[in-house]
Amino acid sequence: MNFMKTVLPFFVLASGMVSNAFAQTDTLFIKANQQIICDHLKENGDQYNFNYLTADNQIAKGSIFKWLVDSVRYAKPLTRSIKKKTKVTPKEAPVAQDSISTPKVKNWQYTVTFGINLGNVLEFNNPSGTDRKNFTLNTSLDLGLNYRKEGSKFAMTNELHYILGFQKEGLTKNGHIQSYQDNLITLHDFSKGIGAGNKMNFNLILKTTSSLFTVYDGNYLRDYNNLGRTKSFASPYDIIVSPGLKYQPNQYLRISVSPYSFQLYGIRNSGIADKGLYITEQDANGKYKRFLFNRLGAEANFWFDKKVKQWLDMQYRLSFSSDYFGNFGKNGLMDGFFITKIKIIKDIYLTHRATIKSNLAINFLHPYYNQVILISYSKTF
Repeated sequence: MNFMKTVLPFFVLASGMVSNAFAQTDTLFIKANQQIICDHLKENGDQYNFNYLTADNQIAKGSIFKWLVDSVRYAKPLTRSIKKKTKVTPKEAPVAQDSISTPKVKNWQYTVTFGINLGNVLEFNNPSGTDRKNFTLNTSLDLGLNYRKEGSKFAMTNELHYILGFQKEGLTKNGHIQSYQDNLITLHDFSKGIGAGNKMNFNLILKTTSSLFTVYDGNYLRDYNNLGRTKSFASPYDIIVSPGLKYQPNQYLRISVSPYSFQLYGIRNSGIADKGLYITEQDANGKYKRFLFNRLGAEANFWFDKKVKQWLDMQYRLSFSSDYFGNFGKNGLMDGFFITKIKIIKDIYLTHRATIKSNLAINFLHPYYNQVILISYSKTF
């Protein structure tokens, strides 16, 4: 296997290496927290062109696509000028102390983030109400599996986001543990580029929603009221399929428009379905239906991902959908999911997670909003 495939697959080396030293040192910060120390860094369309130092202390010309680069740091040029094709002894060469990095950029990228937040509210002798002794626990899990290969028009994004919240009132055995958040969502984007640069794509967006834990009447984890289950894994489940076109003007923003999207909504557990909590339509035998197919009409998805100098990470998802045969303001739906991570120390972040949902016909100006703030551990590899 040659050098290009095993060591530097995203660099395009030009002919004519020269044995001069750097006149300045710039830094490219690329994915997976890797760096490239380089010289004479310039933008050229959708690429960065630069010089870099090889293992045998030779200067080579290379380039890297912008979508692989998180940020750039330019250094002031040294006052000493070095002429091309002039042999410079190691003593004279103004080589930076940092070694030149030539990392292998993987086609597959994995991301794992785990967050936790403990909360406690204690009130005694409240003059305007009853005392409170609440304890809460919020945990979150975010997984990412992305694929993008240089030269290939196919790319995909796969994400799993899960948040779990428990609360308990008081310290006595009568204060049972309740579940107030148990949301599992997955997001998938499969795309095929059209033309040069892959800015336009045919794509398919798939979104699923469910819960993991079995919950009983009163949101308890045990059937204290003897009224049976009210929620469990895939009861209910929600799947939205949106084929269409995607426009990606840069590495941060993706805009997908689907002329026709649809929803698969169902309840796997028959006992929960028979309660009529989620599907109120009945079949010919008078039983509540366990599956619905709903046409959502057109849908627009806006996905934004950006890292700022390794300390700020933004991952935002927002979608709008509406039926063709009615006014958008009367039957439109809005669904948003936002994660913002601020780095505290290495791999440790302060994470803000928020969801926003709205039926534009009912609560256009007052959407449902939920947020949680956690301390998270995040790693990309």
